[in-house]
Amino acid sequence: MAKNTKLTNNQPEEKQHYKMPFETWWGKILIWTLFVGMVGGVLLSFIVAIISGQA
Repeated sequence: MAKNTKLTNNQPEEKQHYKMPFETWWGKILIWTLFVGMVGGVLLSFIVAIISGQA
């Protein structure tokens, strides 16, 4: 005799927990883009100020 087994779905579904942005690939890309953009902007403005004689 085969055992009659019922699949019950009484357990709640596993929810995806919040992940910090730097733990995901898109978050790393976004953070590095912002970081490089800000640092690059400061360096570029400093170089332009030196060239134009305002520094």
